[in-house]
Amino acid sequence: MQSVGLIGKFVLHEIFFIGLSSLTSSSSSGHSDSDDPETYRNFMLNDGEPTKSNPASDEVNNDAKASWDYIRVEGLGILPGLVCPHYDRTQSNGVKRMVDFEAMLKRHPYELGLGIDHHAALQVDGDNFKVLSIPGESGSVEEGDTKVPGVWLKYIDDNGQVQSQVCPSSGKLSNLLQVITNPEEHIKVDPKVDSARKENPLVKD
Repeated sequence: MQSVGLIGKFVLHEIFFIGLSSLTSSSSSGHSDSDDPETYRNFMLNDGEPTKSNPASDEVNNDAKASWDYIRVEGLGILPGLVCPHYDRTQSNGVKRMVDFEAMLKRHPYELGLGIDHHAALQVDGDNFKVLSIPGESGSVEEGDTKVPGVWLKYIDDNGQVQSQVCPSSGKLSNLLQVITNPEEHIKVDPKVDSARKENPLVKD
């Protein structure tokens, strides 16, 4: 992994990136459930009832719920990396996010992966970071005879294999992150993003 300093002129102060979508949107890219029909705008606005844009019967609708895929979405790019929130969870498609995340990293081998458990957070203050978690909750990091919430670092080595390590509890952000040279050449756009956007149209005045 290539260590870098903070990006451009951004100075981060007391920002919490939790195991939800906040870090996904602030990073370069994220492992997203935006293709899940239950997250579609019209579905949410109609309390889960079929709409004209999704007039399928309950049986077909259930099939759709079970067959959706996680997709790679682009973020604001404040921090470089491909982030997976809810890393230790399995959603309605029955696929473990941690398993699918590694497959996604293989499709995007130039990006550093950050897997953040549902009950974990990454606190950033300037060039310092700290991993936080909720006491008593379970996660994916082994600690004695139990598993606790935490953060994982993942990258693709020269042999195309996923390498994983538990993120230190604290340290320097510049030792944690990496940037991609020539991103226009190495970053691939997920083709399923367009279909997810069509199901979540912007509200016009």
